[in-house]
Amino acid sequence: MALRRGFKAEANWYASSLRKELDIAPHLPLCPWRLAKHLEIPVFKLSDYAAVAPEAVTYLQTIKVQKDFSAITLADGQERFIVHNDAHDKKRQAADISHELAHGLLLHPPAKIWDPSGTRNYDKAMEEEANWLGPALLVSDEATMHIAALGLTLAKASDVYGASEPLIRMRLNVSGAYQRVANRRRYA
Repeated sequence: MALRRGFKAEANWYASSLRKELDIAPHLPLCPWRLAKHLEIPVFKLSDYAAVAPEAVTYLQTIKVQKDFSAITLADGQERFIVHNDAHDKKRQAADISHELAHGLLLHPPAKIWDPSGTRNYDKAMEEEANWLGPALLVSDEATMHIAALGLTLAKASDVYGASEPLIRMRLNVSGAYQRVANRRRYA
């Protein structure tokens, strides 16, 4: 499914504008926990619910099942909050929270988890938008240029930006950062 016209530029605008609001240089890492606090969207760890639903939390945090639950945005009236699986590594948690923050920034309405037939409710267009904006928040367009200009390895960039190597690679590829840096050097 294709993103709506202009959405990629909009995602770059969000990544840049939010860094300005947080007084972070455009190319520097953005902490999703700090962004959530700034946006006044509470973030809770799945393990926080262990006292209320110990079997469910244990089940969702076991190695075999972890992949089945990453994070979710829930609503209590008009208030949004995020619950994320803190059994995942920190970089995965950062991506999961950024994805959920993207839903909030884009004002995607929280939906019922299951439809009347018991099937998982899934709006493909909204998920595609969050799949694009979430990584753009973590690794801005300016960050991709910075990574390419410095010649950082994927491993080093992953550590600097707190994002997985596949996420860094994807952002570098979709931004065309290496080619853009090469072009700048050629015409400088």
